Amino acid sequence: MTDETGAPAGGEAIAVITPAADTGADLSISQAARALAQARHKPKEQPAPVEQPRAAPVEQPELAQANAESPQGTTSEDQANEPAKPAIDPPKSWTKDLHEHWASLDPVLQERIVARDREDQAAIKRAFNEAADQRKAIAAEREAAEKARKEYEAKLPTLMQTLQEAGPFGDIRSMADVEKLQQEDPFRFQAFQLHQWKLQAAQAEQTEVKSRQEQERQSKRAAYEAEQNAALIELVPEMADPKKANELRSRAVAMLVDDLGLKNDLLGRWMADDTGHEILSNAGIQKLIADGLKYRDIQSAPKAVAKPDLPPVQRPGTARPAGNAVSEQIQALTRKLDQTGDLKVAQQLRALQSRRRA
Repeated sequence: MTDETGAPAGGEAIAVITPAADTGADLSISQAARALAQARHKPKEQPAPVEQPRAAPVEQPELAQANAESPQGTTSEDQANEPAKPAIDPPKSWTKDLHEHWASLDPVLQERIVARDREDQAAIKRAFNEAADQRKAIAAEREAAEKARKEYEAKLPTLMQTLQEAGPFGDIRSMADVEKLQQEDPFRFQAFQLHQWKLQAAQAEQTEVKSRQEQERQSKRAAYEAEQNAALIELVPEMADPKKANELRSRAVAMLVDDLGLKNDLLGRWMADDTGHEILSNAGIQKLIADGLKYRDIQSAPKAVAKPDLPPVQRPGTARPAGNAVSEQIQALTRKLDQTGDLKVAQQLRALQSRRRA
Protein backbone atom coordinates (compact mmCIF):
# COMPACT_ATOMS: atom_id res chain seq x y z
CA MET A 1 0.00 0.00 0.00
CA THR A 2 1.34 3.45 -0.88
CA ASP A 3 0.50 6.84 0.61
CA GLU A 4 1.17 10.02 -1.36
CA THR A 5 2.02 13.15 0.60
CA GLY A 6 2.25 16.71 -0.54
CA ALA A 7 5.51 18.03 -1.95
CA PRO A 8 6.94 21.50 -2.16
CA ALA A 9 5.51 23.78 -4.82
CA GLY A 10 6.93 23.09 -8.22
CA GLY A 11 8.12 19.56 -7.25
CA GLU A 12 6.75 16.10 -7.78
CA ALA A 13 4.82 14.20 -5.11
CA ILE A 14 6.96 11.84 -2.97
CA ALA A 15 5.54 8.36 -2.62
CA VAL A 16 5.80 6.78 0.85
CA ILE A 17 6.06 3.02 0.46
CA THR A 18 4.58 0.85 3.15
CA PRO A 19 4.69 -2.91 3.16
CA ALA A 20 1.62 -4.83 2.20
CA ALA A 21 -0.64 -6.01 4.96
CA ASP A 22 -0.46 -9.66 3.95
CA THR A 23 3.35 -9.83 4.13
CA GLY A 24 3.47 -10.42 7.83
CA ALA A 25 5.60 -8.67 10.54
CA ASP A 26 8.52 -11.07 10.52
CA LEU A 27 10.07 -10.03 7.20
CA SER A 28 13.70 -10.66 6.79
CA ILE A 29 16.06 -7.98 5.62
CA SER A 30 16.37 -9.52 2.16
CA GLN A 31 12.63 -9.81 1.71
CA ALA A 32 12.09 -6.22 2.78
CA ALA A 33 14.71 -5.01 0.31
CA ARG A 34 13.09 -7.00 -2.51
CA ALA A 35 9.64 -5.57 -1.71
CA LEU A 36 11.01 -2.05 -1.70
CA ALA A 37 12.69 -2.52 -5.07
CA GLN A 38 9.51 -3.87 -6.65
CA ALA A 39 7.52 -0.95 -5.29
CA ARG A 40 10.00 1.57 -6.72
CA HIS A 41 10.09 0.00 -10.18
CA LYS A 42 6.30 -0.31 -10.48
CA PRO A 43 5.02 1.97 -13.38
CA LYS A 44 2.85 4.89 -12.51
CA GLU A 45 -0.79 4.76 -13.60
CA GLN A 46 -1.41 6.98 -16.64
CA PRO A 47 -4.68 8.93 -16.84
CA ALA A 48 -7.10 7.76 -19.55
CA PRO A 49 -6.86 9.87 -22.71
CA VAL A 50 -9.77 12.15 -23.44
CA GLU A 51 -11.37 11.42 -26.84
CA GLN A 52 -11.60 14.43 -29.10
CA PRO A 53 -14.57 14.77 -31.52
CA ARG A 54 -13.61 13.85 -35.06
CA ALA A 55 -14.22 16.38 -37.80
CA ALA A 56 -16.24 15.31 -40.84
CA PRO A 57 -14.04 14.59 -43.84
CA VAL A 58 -14.03 17.30 -46.48
CA GLU A 59 -14.70 15.88 -49.94
CA GLN A 60 -13.65 17.73 -53.05
CA PRO A 61 -16.45 18.61 -55.57
CA GLU A 62 -14.69 16.93 -58.51
CA LEU A 63 -14.21 13.72 -56.52
CA ALA A 64 -17.83 13.77 -55.33
CA GLN A 65 -19.11 14.18 -58.89
CA ALA A 66 -16.90 11.35 -60.11
CA ASN A 67 -18.12 9.10 -57.29
CA ALA A 68 -21.74 9.97 -58.04
CA GLU A 69 -21.43 9.29 -61.78
CA SER A 70 -19.34 6.12 -61.50
CA PRO A 71 -21.32 2.92 -60.85
CA GLN A 72 -21.05 1.31 -57.43
CA GLY A 73 -18.08 -0.96 -57.10
CA THR A 74 -16.00 0.60 -59.91
CA THR A 75 -12.82 2.58 -59.53
CA SER A 76 -11.13 5.20 -61.66
CA GLU A 77 -8.79 2.55 -63.05
CA ASP A 78 -11.76 0.40 -64.13
CA GLN A 79 -13.34 3.38 -65.83
CA ALA A 80 -10.10 4.21 -67.61
CA ASN A 81 -9.76 0.61 -68.85
CA GLU A 82 -13.35 0.43 -70.13
CA PRO A 83 -13.62 0.69 -73.99
CA ALA A 84 -15.01 3.97 -75.31
CA LYS A 85 -18.63 3.80 -76.47
CA PRO A 86 -19.20 4.45 -80.20
CA ALA A 87 -20.64 7.82 -81.15
CA ILE A 88 -24.40 7.94 -81.60
CA ASP A 89 -25.60 9.24 -84.96
CA PRO A 90 -28.40 11.82 -84.97
CA PRO A 91 -31.87 10.70 -86.09
CA LYS A 92 -32.41 10.50 -89.83
CA SER A 93 -35.44 12.75 -89.52
CA TRP A 94 -33.30 15.63 -88.25
CA THR A 95 -32.34 18.33 -90.72
CA LYS A 96 -28.71 19.31 -91.34
CA ASP A 97 -29.02 22.57 -89.40
CA LEU A 98 -29.79 20.53 -86.25
CA HIS A 99 -26.75 18.24 -86.58
CA GLU A 100 -24.38 20.88 -85.23
CA HIS A 101 -26.21 20.82 -81.87
CA TRP A 102 -26.16 17.02 -81.62
CA ALA A 103 -22.62 16.69 -80.29
CA SER A 104 -23.36 19.02 -77.37
CA LEU A 105 -26.12 16.77 -76.01
CA ASP A 106 -25.59 14.24 -73.22
CA PRO A 107 -25.15 10.64 -74.49
CA VAL A 108 -28.08 9.44 -72.38
CA LEU A 109 -30.29 12.14 -73.90
CA GLN A 110 -29.03 11.21 -77.38
CA GLU A 111 -30.03 7.58 -76.86
CA ARG A 112 -33.49 8.62 -75.70
CA ILE A 113 -33.97 10.94 -78.67
CA VAL A 114 -32.85 8.23 -81.13
CA ALA A 115 -35.15 5.67 -79.51
CA ARG A 116 -38.10 8.05 -79.61
CA ASP A 117 -37.41 8.97 -83.23
CA ARG A 118 -37.23 5.28 -84.11
CA GLU A 119 -40.63 4.73 -82.52
CA ASP A 120 -42.09 7.74 -84.35
CA GLN A 121 -40.73 6.58 -87.70
CA ALA A 122 -42.14 3.08 -87.12
CA ALA A 123 -45.54 4.58 -86.27
CA ILE A 124 -45.48 6.77 -89.39
CA LYS A 125 -44.49 3.82 -91.59
CA ARG A 126 -47.24 1.70 -90.05
CA ALA A 127 -49.78 4.48 -90.69
CA PHE A 128 -48.64 4.79 -94.31
CA ASN A 129 -48.95 1.04 -94.82
CA GLU A 130 -52.41 1.01 -93.31
CA ALA A 131 -53.48 3.93 -95.50
CA ALA A 132 -52.05 2.18 -98.58
CA ASP A 133 -53.95 -1.00 -97.71
CA GLN A 134 -57.14 0.99 -97.28
CA ARG A 135 -56.61 2.71 -100.63
CA LYS A 136 -56.07 -0.64 -102.30
CA ALA A 137 -59.22 -2.04 -100.71
CA ILE A 138 -61.25 1.01 -101.75
CA ALA A 139 -59.83 0.84 -105.28
CA ALA A 140 -60.71 -2.86 -105.48
CA GLU A 141 -64.25 -2.15 -104.30
CA ARG A 142 -64.65 0.66 -106.82
CA GLU A 143 -63.30 -1.51 -109.59
CA ALA A 144 -65.70 -4.31 -108.69
CA ALA A 145 -68.64 -1.85 -108.53
CA GLU A 146 -67.64 -0.29 -111.86
CA LYS A 147 -67.39 -3.73 -113.43
CA ALA A 148 -70.82 -4.71 -112.12
CA ARG A 149 -72.29 -1.42 -113.36
CA LYS A 150 -70.88 -1.86 -116.85
CA GLU A 151 -72.13 -5.45 -116.99
CA TYR A 152 -75.62 -4.32 -115.96
CA GLU A 153 -75.60 -1.46 -118.48
CA ALA A 154 -74.56 -3.91 -121.19
CA LYS A 155 -77.47 -6.20 -120.31
CA LEU A 156 -80.01 -3.38 -120.00
CA PRO A 157 -80.88 -3.13 -123.74
CA THR A 158 -81.57 -6.89 -123.85
CA LEU A 159 -83.79 -6.57 -120.78
CA MET A 160 -85.70 -3.74 -122.42
CA GLN A 161 -86.23 -5.78 -125.55
CA THR A 162 -87.45 -8.75 -123.49
CA LEU A 163 -89.95 -6.62 -121.60
CA GLN A 164 -91.26 -5.07 -124.78
CA GLU A 165 -91.51 -8.11 -127.04
CA ALA A 166 -91.30 -11.44 -125.26
CA GLY A 167 -93.31 -10.60 -122.16
CA PRO A 168 -96.41 -12.48 -120.95
CA PHE A 169 -98.59 -9.73 -122.46
CA GLY A 170 -97.63 -10.05 -126.09
CA ASP A 171 -101.28 -10.32 -127.08
CA ILE A 172 -102.10 -6.83 -125.81
CA ARG A 173 -101.19 -4.49 -128.66
CA SER A 174 -103.70 -1.64 -128.47
CA MET A 175 -105.71 0.37 -125.97
CA ALA A 176 -108.78 -1.68 -126.85
CA ASP A 177 -106.94 -4.80 -125.71
CA VAL A 178 -106.15 -3.06 -122.44
CA GLU A 179 -109.81 -2.12 -121.83
CA LYS A 180 -110.94 -5.61 -122.67
CA LEU A 181 -108.38 -7.04 -120.26
CA GLN A 182 -109.61 -4.77 -117.46
CA GLN A 183 -113.21 -5.86 -117.95
CA GLU A 184 -112.64 -9.57 -118.41
CA ASP A 185 -109.64 -10.36 -116.17
CA PRO A 186 -108.96 -7.76 -113.41
CA PHE A 187 -106.18 -9.87 -111.83
CA ARG A 188 -104.31 -10.17 -115.12
CA PHE A 189 -104.89 -6.44 -115.66
CA GLN A 190 -103.10 -5.71 -112.36
CA ALA A 191 -100.18 -7.88 -113.48
CA PHE A 192 -100.17 -5.97 -116.77
CA GLN A 193 -99.97 -2.66 -114.91
CA LEU A 194 -97.05 -3.95 -112.83
CA HIS A 195 -95.33 -5.04 -116.04
CA GLN A 196 -95.76 -1.55 -117.50
CA TRP A 197 -94.29 0.05 -114.39
CA LYS A 198 -91.24 -2.20 -114.67
CA LEU A 199 -90.91 -1.26 -118.33
CA GLN A 200 -91.08 2.46 -117.54
CA ALA A 201 -88.49 2.11 -114.77
CA ALA A 202 -86.17 0.25 -117.14
CA GLN A 203 -86.62 2.93 -119.81
CA ALA A 204 -85.85 5.72 -117.32
CA GLU A 205 -82.76 3.86 -116.13
CA GLN A 206 -81.58 3.32 -119.68
CA THR A 207 -81.99 7.03 -120.42
CA GLU A 208 -79.96 7.88 -117.32
CA VAL A 209 -77.26 5.42 -118.34
CA LYS A 210 -77.00 6.94 -121.81
CA SER A 211 -76.76 10.43 -120.35
CA ARG A 212 -74.02 9.39 -117.93
CA GLN A 213 -72.08 7.62 -120.68
CA GLU A 214 -72.28 10.70 -122.89
CA GLN A 215 -71.00 12.92 -120.07
CA GLU A 216 -68.09 10.56 -119.45
CA ARG A 217 -67.34 10.52 -123.16
CA GLN A 218 -67.35 14.32 -123.45
CA SER A 219 -65.19 14.66 -120.34
CA LYS A 220 -62.69 12.17 -121.72
CA ARG A 221 -62.57 13.98 -125.08
CA ALA A 222 -62.05 17.36 -123.39
CA ALA A 223 -59.20 16.03 -121.24
CA TYR A 224 -57.56 14.47 -124.31
CA GLU A 225 -57.88 17.70 -126.31
CA ALA A 226 -56.34 19.75 -123.47
CA GLU A 227 -53.43 17.32 -123.22
CA GLN A 228 -52.77 17.32 -126.97
CA ASN A 229 -53.13 21.11 -127.26
CA ALA A 230 -50.49 21.58 -124.56
CA ALA A 231 -48.17 19.23 -126.44
CA LEU A 232 -48.92 21.00 -129.74
CA ILE A 233 -47.82 24.38 -128.33
CA GLU A 234 -44.38 22.90 -127.68
CA LEU A 235 -44.23 21.55 -131.25
CA VAL A 236 -45.81 24.60 -132.94
CA PRO A 237 -45.27 27.73 -130.79
CA GLU A 238 -47.65 29.78 -133.00
CA MET A 239 -50.59 27.83 -131.52
CA ALA A 240 -50.09 29.66 -128.21
CA ASP A 241 -51.61 32.79 -129.80
CA PRO A 242 -55.41 32.32 -130.14
CA LYS A 243 -55.59 34.51 -133.25
CA LYS A 244 -52.78 32.65 -135.02
CA ALA A 245 -54.20 29.32 -133.87
CA ASN A 246 -57.62 30.03 -135.43
CA GLU A 247 -55.91 31.14 -138.64
CA LEU A 248 -53.79 27.99 -138.80
CA ARG A 249 -56.85 25.78 -138.21
CA SER A 250 -58.79 27.48 -141.00
CA ARG A 251 -55.87 27.13 -143.39
CA ALA A 252 -55.41 23.49 -142.36
CA VAL A 253 -59.04 22.66 -143.16
CA ALA A 254 -58.74 24.46 -146.51
CA MET A 255 -55.58 22.49 -147.32
CA LEU A 256 -57.20 19.16 -146.44
CA VAL A 257 -60.21 19.99 -148.60
CA ASP A 258 -58.38 21.54 -151.54
CA ASP A 259 -55.15 19.52 -151.70
CA LEU A 260 -56.34 16.15 -150.41
CA GLY A 261 -59.91 16.28 -151.74
CA LEU A 262 -61.57 15.63 -148.37
CA LYS A 263 -65.12 16.85 -147.73
CA ASN A 264 -66.23 19.01 -144.84
CA ASP A 265 -68.97 16.56 -143.85
CA LEU A 266 -66.43 13.73 -143.82
CA LEU A 267 -64.14 15.71 -141.50
CA GLY A 268 -67.16 16.44 -139.30
CA ARG A 269 -68.01 12.73 -139.04
CA TRP A 270 -64.39 11.95 -138.18
CA MET A 271 -64.40 14.53 -135.41
CA ALA A 272 -67.72 13.20 -134.04
CA ASP A 273 -66.36 9.65 -133.93
CA ASP A 274 -64.11 8.92 -130.96
CA THR A 275 -61.45 7.20 -133.07
CA GLY A 276 -61.38 9.95 -135.72
CA HIS A 277 -61.33 12.63 -133.03
CA GLU A 278 -58.37 10.96 -131.34
CA ILE A 279 -56.44 10.88 -134.63
CA LEU A 280 -57.19 14.42 -135.82
CA SER A 281 -56.64 15.94 -132.37
CA ASN A 282 -53.29 14.23 -131.90
CA ALA A 283 -50.41 16.71 -131.50
CA GLY A 284 -48.16 14.76 -133.89
CA ILE A 285 -50.80 14.71 -136.65
CA GLN A 286 -51.45 18.41 -136.22
CA LYS A 287 -47.69 19.07 -136.41
CA LEU A 288 -47.59 17.24 -139.75
CA ILE A 289 -50.47 19.39 -140.99
CA ALA A 290 -48.67 22.55 -139.87
CA ASP A 291 -45.51 21.42 -141.67
CA GLY A 292 -47.65 20.83 -144.77
CA LEU A 293 -48.88 24.41 -144.56
CA LYS A 294 -45.29 25.68 -144.40
CA TYR A 295 -44.33 23.55 -147.41
CA ARG A 296 -47.35 24.90 -149.25
CA ASP A 297 -46.26 28.48 -148.49
CA ILE A 298 -42.75 27.73 -149.75
CA GLN A 299 -44.09 26.27 -152.98
CA SER A 300 -46.35 29.24 -153.61
CA ALA A 301 -43.72 31.87 -152.78
CA PRO A 302 -41.95 33.57 -155.76
CA LYS A 303 -38.55 32.13 -156.47
CA ALA A 304 -35.59 34.47 -155.98
CA VAL A 305 -33.24 34.90 -158.94
CA ALA A 306 -29.76 33.68 -158.07
CA LYS A 307 -27.02 36.10 -159.00
CA PRO A 308 -23.98 34.60 -160.74
CA ASP A 309 -20.73 34.67 -158.82
CA LEU A 310 -18.57 36.85 -161.07
CA PRO A 311 -15.09 38.07 -160.22
CA PRO A 312 -14.64 41.82 -159.71
CA VAL A 313 -14.01 43.85 -162.87
CA GLN A 314 -10.46 45.15 -163.24
CA ARG A 315 -9.01 47.63 -165.59
CA PRO A 316 -6.91 46.29 -168.43
CA GLY A 317 -3.23 46.14 -167.64
CA THR A 318 -3.72 46.22 -163.89
CA ALA A 319 -1.73 43.56 -162.09
CA ARG A 320 -3.74 41.37 -159.80
CA PRO A 321 -2.49 41.34 -156.20
CA ALA A 322 -0.79 38.21 -154.94
CA GLY A 323 -3.09 35.76 -153.33
CA ASN A 324 -6.23 36.98 -155.12
CA ALA A 325 -6.56 33.80 -157.13
CA VAL A 326 -6.43 31.60 -154.01
CA SER A 327 -8.90 33.84 -152.18
CA GLU A 328 -11.34 33.70 -155.08
CA GLN A 329 -11.04 29.92 -155.21
CA ILE A 330 -11.69 29.71 -151.47
CA GLN A 331 -14.77 31.93 -151.82
CA ALA A 332 -16.06 29.88 -154.71
CA LEU A 333 -15.52 26.59 -152.89
CA THR A 334 -17.17 28.02 -149.77
CA ARG A 335 -20.30 28.96 -151.71
CA LYS A 336 -20.34 25.59 -153.44
CA LEU A 337 -19.97 23.79 -150.11
CA ASP A 338 -22.89 25.76 -148.67
CA GLN A 339 -25.06 24.80 -151.63
CA THR A 340 -24.11 21.14 -152.04
CA GLY A 341 -22.50 20.01 -148.79
CA ASP A 342 -20.18 17.78 -150.83
CA LEU A 343 -17.33 16.17 -148.87
CA LYS A 344 -14.84 16.50 -151.75
CA VAL A 345 -15.50 20.24 -151.95
CA ALA A 346 -14.85 20.51 -148.21
CA GLN A 347 -11.51 18.72 -148.63
CA GLN A 348 -10.46 21.01 -151.47
CA LEU A 349 -11.44 24.05 -149.43
CA ARG A 350 -9.43 22.88 -146.46
CA ALA A 351 -6.34 22.23 -148.65
CA LEU A 352 -6.52 25.75 -150.13
CA GLN A 353 -6.89 27.35 -146.70
CA SER A 354 -3.85 25.43 -145.44
CA ARG A 355 -1.79 26.50 -148.46
CA ARG A 356 -2.70 30.14 -148.02
CA ARG A 357 -1.71 30.06 -144.33
CA ALA A 358 1.62 28.48 -145.26
